[in-house]
Amino acid sequence: MEHETFGKIVAALRREQIDFATGRRWSQQKLAEETGLTKRIVSKIERGRQARLEGEVLQNLARAFELTSLERREFFGLASQSADEAVVRADLDHREVFEKAWASLSAIGLPAFLMDTFGNILGINRAMIAFHGCSMAQLSEAKATAEGVNLMGMLFAPDATLRRVLGNGWHSNAMTVMRQWRAMTLRYRHTERFRQLFALLSAFPDFSIFWSASRERPQDVTSRLRSHIYTHSVHGPVGYTVFTDVSLSDRGDLYLSAYVPQDRNTIELFQRLSVGSQQALPLANWP
Repeated sequence: MEHETFGKIVAALRREQIDFATGRRWSQQKLAEETGLTKRIVSKIERGRQARLEGEVLQNLARAFELTSLERREFFGLASQSADEAVVRADLDHREVFEKAWASLSAIGLPAFLMDTFGNILGINRAMIAFHGCSMAQLSEAKATAEGVNLMGMLFAPDATLRRVLGNGWHSNAMTVMRQWRAMTLRYRHTERFRQLFALLSAFPDFSIFWSASRERPQDVTSRLRSHIYTHSVHGPVGYTVFTDVSLSDRGDLYLSAYVPQDRNTIELFQRLSVGSQQALPLANWP
């Protein structure tokens, strides 16, 4: 990744921080004070004019932004100046990557879905539709919204079906997904696409609350595994771990998530939901 692009990401992360003494977003001077750098160096980093980004500088920036381990992994990788095109082999066709991920989605005999880096749900299998009690009409309505079928929108919209069916598990699900979404989107924080999506999601009051709360004394996120035990409003007590596989391409990452049951009741439930065709339902275009 070019220094200029990395600088824009640093600037975007700086503007996300709030100076509680003034109630304003961090200035370059404030970031300099928090990192032990000079304002001149901060300005050079954000303009892509700092030729050397040493480990200590990056560590100080990551500490000031309170990045989790997954976010730090992204952050340090971005500073290496290696773009997606350089990381992913040139002979790896993104269409082939997508087709393999889609085939896996259709074959998995567990509730599963496929999404992109922004949390847009590209496809969902029948078991997941049945588990969350989503009707085709509700999915069509979500596709027609400004944010589309986006995982964050489906979690935080006040009238979202997921809020109802997750029952007492909604809060833990929402916070865990928020922290992972922050890591997934870190490399795109400076883009107009992210700003537009963030503006749409910020219209949901709980989204803004959870976004702020996920920055305060953050629980470190070191794995994409998520375990949930709660009382589902339709199916009763459930326990499962969300396993997420990441497929890399030069057009962005694909995230295939599947719910793996933790107890006998959930095993039996998922077996019932997985009876019949698991042909996945497309919900959004990619890339």
